[in-house]
Amino acid sequence: MATHAEVNASPIVQEALPALAELAGLIGDPAVRHRGTLGGSLAHNDPTADYPAACVALGATIITTKRRIAADEFFTGLFETALAPDEIITRVSFPLAKKAAYQKFRNPASRYAIVGVFVAKRPSEVRVAVTGAGTSGVFRVPAFEAALKSRFSPKVLEGLSVPADGLSSDIHASAEYRAHLIGVLARRAVAAAFGK
Repeated sequence: MATHAEVNASPIVQEALPALAELAGLIGDPAVRHRGTLGGSLAHNDPTADYPAACVALGATIITTKRRIAADEFFTGLFETALAPDEIITRVSFPLAKKAAYQKFRNPASRYAIVGVFVAKRPSEVRVAVTGAGTSGVFRVPAFEAALKSRFSPKVLEGLSVPADGLSSDIHASAEYRAHLIGVLARRAVAAAFGK
């Protein structure tokens, strides 16, 4: 039931995972941030929502009234999750990251992510999760992760790209433009992670 505004303003989140606090402050407008919740967003799994990228990149665990579900297994498709009809999200556990940041290209009217990229460097791995671009929701970019694991720098992503095949295309952005944005936002996120 934590609202986006509460996640954004929480001194605990700001200290432990500043990238998550910042992400929450980028969601919608003040009315949405004061009414919408972390659990509600995850259960809804809108393909342009911000939290799924954070959950997947950070390797979060979604805890329900019945079980614990790894983020990689929780998001199953467009507006679909692993939740059973009688299951409710009660908590979300986010592992700490050495470095993390989120960058998004917002729809100018409603501020949802046309493309959003969350990058997290954890002790054992680097994860790059993308929201807003995929036709089936949040996804990871293994080529970016492998490059960043060898050297965590925006420069290692130069020249790397995501194929446009399978990406969303609509009046706001073509699949090719979204593919381009993924590379740009990933480099920006890595650069921003050094300040977090």
